[in-house]
Amino acid sequence: MTSQPFPKADVVRLRFDDFELDEADARLTRAGQPVPLPPKPFAVLCALARSPRRLVTKDALLDNVWGHRFVTDSVLKSAVSDVRAALGDDSKQPRYIETVSLRGYRFVAEPAGALAQGEGAMETVLSLCRSDAALVDLIRSVATVLEHEQQRLGVVSHASGGSHVGATAFSSAKILRSLRHSAAAASGTLA
Repeated sequence: MTSQPFPKADVVRLRFDDFELDEADARLTRAGQPVPLPPKPFAVLCALARSPRRLVTKDALLDNVWGHRFVTDSVLKSAVSDVRAALGDDSKQPRYIETVSLRGYRFVAEPAGALAQGEGAMETVLSLCRSDAALVDLIRSVATVLEHEQQRLGVVSHASGGSHVGATAFSSAKILRSLRHSAAAASGTLA
């Protein structure tokens, strides 16, 4: 099985449990305190976090982190052990990194949210919404992104009309309904 290396443009910035992972700043923190992690194990964690809940093969990790150098699976196993130690994770009952026997690993942490890209995020949104029409367009764009994300995560619709994949799916479905309502209300005031 061949796997493609991860694009470097996908810089990881996320929160899970008490942890914050910021690849661009090469920082892992827990409750605001730095968690020491050597560069290669840190790169392994970032590579896994880029593909939450999906299998990342050993070959893909070795290519991505060690860049086609001749290294063995034991090097990867050691790096994953370092990551687990830093996170306080247990390979037998994983909360963050799951082993997929003979194939690779999976990042299974429940994300608490993406980190903000900058302090001026709200100002950027407000500058995009100088008119009611711009606000409606922004709301529709956010709703579209949420719909695509629900499809990507495999949100299952039930006969009752609800969605189920857990709290995240429930929250995004609720936000999506609210956004649709806001867009309809705002566009009704444009006439």
